[in-house]
Amino acid sequence: MILELAEYLLTPSTRAFRRVGYLQGQLGIKVRHRQCRHAWRSHLELTKAAIQSAAQECRERRKCVILGSGRLLDVPLHRLSQMFREVILVDAVHPIGVYALAAWYRNVRLVSADVTGTAEELTRIAKQSRLPLPRATPTMFCDDPEVDYVASVNLLSQLAYLPGLYLEKRSRTEAEIEAYSHDALAAHLDYLRRLPGIVSLITDFEKIVVDKQGNVTERIDILHGVALPGTGEEWTWNHVPLGLLSREFSYDRRVRAIANVKI
Repeated sequence: MILELAEYLLTPSTRAFRRVGYLQGQLGIKVRHRQCRHAWRSHLELTKAAIQSAAQECRERRKCVILGSGRLLDVPLHRLSQMFREVILVDAVHPIGVYALAAWYRNVRLVSADVTGTAEELTRIAKQSRLPLPRATPTMFCDDPEVDYVASVNLLSQLAYLPGLYLEKRSRTEAEIEAYSHDALAAHLDYLRRLPGIVSLITDFEKIVVDKQGNVTERIDILHGVALPGTGEEWTWNHVPLGLLSREFSYDRRVRAIANVKI
């Protein structure tokens, strides 16, 4: 707890990102990974393998952009740094440990950005119910011809999660939040198609509730009705093992890795 508090206080973050919950979210991932290290291992390794496999298809290897780099649990950073001239890690908040790790690589750069581009505006107008919520219109790197590979890494389903909680606490209606969420996810998929180079998408798309007998009791769409493009390798991520939150149920996620959303 003391270490988490120190990290919360010392991690660089804008006021808006803290208010929406991005910093707290990064700390939450650290704690959850510590609790679920064994259960998550296969998912994290499959994600790394999918990124590396897609990146190898690049004819040129100038810039590589990782959207949703987080704690780098699912990013093969060392291999990417060997493959590309420059690796750019993008997330709203980069944990302190990532700053330290990136310092070891001369060709790794950190960019702190909310890929929806809406966080600042959300914190300004959230309580002003007469004002419409902002629309996501991401453009980062779209005009950079040296970007040869981009990966959106276990990010899509999370784009609206923390903003949704933030808006709910500020009395925005369920319909408004759902419309914002759908728009943010759809805009991200459109953004990926507009980026240069090969663009990969790895995302969870369905939450599965499993009882202690191993029976699936519920399947929940976590992409707010937004359809994924194309096909790709799929696997099950044991996201919350039995006994962690409930002795009666575990919670899995179905994950899809699309090597290139443009195909």
